[in-house]
Amino acid sequence: MDLYRNMRLFVRVAEDLSFTSAARSLTMSIGVASRLITELEQHLETRLLHRTTRQIALTQAGKRYLGRCRAILASIDEAEAEARAVHLQPVGRLHVHASPAIGRHYLVPAIGQYRQQYPHVHVALSLSDETTDLLEDGFDTAIVAMPALRDSSFIGVNLRETYSVLCAAPGYLRRDTTVETPFDLEAHPFVSFGPAFAESVDLVLFDGNDASVTVTIKPAFCVNTLESAASALELGMGIGALPLHVAVEAISAGRLVRVLPPYRLQPLTLYALFASRQFLDAKVRTWLDHLKIHFEGAVRREESVLAVASKVATVTALRA
Repeated sequence: MDLYRNMRLFVRVAEDLSFTSAARSLTMSIGVASRLITELEQHLETRLLHRTTRQIALTQAGKRYLGRCRAILASIDEAEAEARAVHLQPVGRLHVHASPAIGRHYLVPAIGQYRQQYPHVHVALSLSDETTDLLEDGFDTAIVAMPALRDSSFIGVNLRETYSVLCAAPGYLRRDTTVETPFDLEAHPFVSFGPAFAESVDLVLFDGNDASVTVTIKPAFCVNTLESAASALELGMGIGALPLHVAVEAISAGRLVRVLPPYRLQPLTLYALFASRQFLDAKVRTWLDHLKIHFEGAVRREESVLAVASKVATVTALRA
């Protein structure tokens, strides 16, 4: 038995005191309407309506049940309206996961701008270099940077392509500036970022014409967070590769200098991952649209800043 349908029919019959009117409004025959009310009474084991050939009247049990049904159906209608509103209007809590570097450089500013436009969305940002399971950990989206989207049950939206650049401290380069070609890197201690230490790493570098050269280097120091890798480079521990969003701040401040400016490392794509396109609610949909615009502008600004800062820092370092 469809209790919800039968309750709604009973309320309509009780309000109209007519099977004909109730059946017409719910697009069913009078015979079906009568049968469903009988089915409801049998389920409740009580009579709800006094029926004669000329009129309908509520029993005492029917009057009490009518009040309960109205309250229950109103709650159901309210719940449906709220669910539809979530789909149409950005409201509620948005759970986002990202690495600390991406969170600091991109997402905190993006969230500030987003909430100016959608103040009824409250954002919970979790920052960790560990990978996450969106569904198991309860995240609406995760922002990642990788060469290509791995096979996944999640959907990835391409936000912007970026890349990493080689960096070193000005003081390190003053001690030894013999880095004129990619193969000169083999003679320098290399600071590596990654989850595990590797005996050797194949570094693929691309020049301005997208021609590539591969250099095999042996890391002198490996660490699993980008912030620590950047700190090691600033302390003069060697040469290393940093993503654009990490490198540009340190280079602009003069703490690092770009090494081999014509070259960049393998491109990285910034993705927004989410679970499903089906019934994507408004807060996630508007968040993804906002991220596309934000990341495009942010990476363009970083590239412009890097171009200017690299020239100034390189000249300053070599003159010192």
